[in-house]
Amino acid sequence: MHILSGVNMMSQELVLVHAEEDKIARVPISGVPGLRPASPQHSLIMPDEKTVYITTDALPPFPASIIALSLKEIDWDAGTAEVELLQNLLLDVMGTPSDMPNVKQTDDAQPIMPWTRPLFTQTHAPTLLPGSSFLYTAHYTDDRLRGFKINRDGTLDPRVLYSDRPVTRQTHGISFNPKGTIGLGVGYDYDISDLRVLEVNHYTGELEVTRTIPLGTPEEYGAFVHRAVWLDNRYAYLGTMQVGPTSRTRPAATTSVRHPDPPAPSGDKLVGPSVWLIDTKTNTAECVIRPTDSEAGAGMFRPPSDVAVAAGKLYVAEEDSWTPTDLPGGYGTTGFISVWDIANPAKPCFLKRLRPGHELPDDFRNAHTATAMFDEESVFVSSFVSNHLVRIDTATDKVAKVYTAEDGLDMFHGEFAAGRNG
Repeated sequence: MHILSGVNMMSQELVLVHAEEDKIARVPISGVPGLRPASPQHSLIMPDEKTVYITTDALPPFPASIIALSLKEIDWDAGTAEVELLQNLLLDVMGTPSDMPNVKQTDDAQPIMPWTRPLFTQTHAPTLLPGSSFLYTAHYTDDRLRGFKINRDGTLDPRVLYSDRPVTRQTHGISFNPKGTIGLGVGYDYDISDLRVLEVNHYTGELEVTRTIPLGTPEEYGAFVHRAVWLDNRYAYLGTMQVGPTSRTRPAATTSVRHPDPPAPSGDKLVGPSVWLIDTKTNTAECVIRPTDSEAGAGMFRPPSDVAVAAGKLYVAEEDSWTPTDLPGGYGTTGFISVWDIANPAKPCFLKRLRPGHELPDDFRNAHTATAMFDEESVFVSSFVSNHLVRIDTATDKVAKVYTAEDGLDMFHGEFAAGRNG
């Protein structure tokens, strides 16, 4: 299993990357017989590397959907692939509005960025339930989680539409543990300071949030999470991105998490950019990497947009999430990748930080997504705002390959490694 899939959001293409041969292939969505142009967001490639799913958004003039494609042949030297349309499953009609809560800036440290308030339905983070034939995805722009039965021919049957706003709003996908016994749903929005724990029925696909794990204590907390990654069937890591209070930040509440849009703890106790170790047995979260104000510091120098685990190490994509700019993408002037030894998961040991103009390209900005390949020999980190995809060799922790706009990247996003669950 050697293929990384993704999409070019701007040029509307499926992108395939050969992790061992450092080659790339692209497939225009509109060039697939039977498919019309779409607004792609994420991808998922199956373990056999024969079927790929693309999730799309309801950005006018396009509807939101899941596209199922059969990979017939890939010409890595030519950079092309032959695919066949299996299904284009409609999820939402064109222009379906998002359901994001109102929020205002109250502190200079924490702007309300346009990228956090999308106007239309987006379909994010497809994942697989281990030991089953179910695939799930999330409408992060509201509170809906969807589940699909994967048929033998690769088509999908809709089976689950789960919504419970207090505990599912702004969920950016579900990460299932290796056994598939529980899933973690992360809240990708301001002042969401709890992690949603889901139980799932392997026969029907039905799932439900049965409890939440507070990201912190009454004294301090973290909020705004992009993704969680499992260490084993009990422990997981995640990064919290929020750096300051907003209009939704209120004093610690006595209401339960079942209260609609529960208030978060006091904003002056916000930890800031940090990494947390989740223990699903004790239902606790411990801050194991705190912020640092130094590029060379042993902490989070920029908000951790994503985390990946490979070869006994933690790789953190540090995104410049809260800096407005006139550069393409509208935010971020820099971006980093930090590497940590996790022989002791509760005490990650800082190894190095990859920096623009040094280990990374001069114009690298906003490390957004981190993806470990199935064999853990490579970790890919991408930036859709600066059109970069870098492959890190986990044996040396050096950048082994850099893809740019010259290789055809055009807002590259939504990666998935064959053999992984999500």
